[in-house]
Amino acid sequence: MMFREGQPEGPAPQDERDHFIRCPVCGKMLDMRDLGDVLDHLHGQEIEEEPTAH
Repeated sequence: MMFREGQPEGPAPQDERDHFIRCPVCGKMLDMRDLGDVLDHLHGQEIEEEPTAH
């Protein structure tokens, strides 16, 4: 399998449920396709950013 820029890695989701994870802190189901929802749901944790090459 070849990595393509802008394409997700790994196998394609087979079911709508494959897009959701359960928050280990509060148990809420999160749609991983909704970055805003995921970022709003960090429970105060910081995101480790990768340095950008210029």
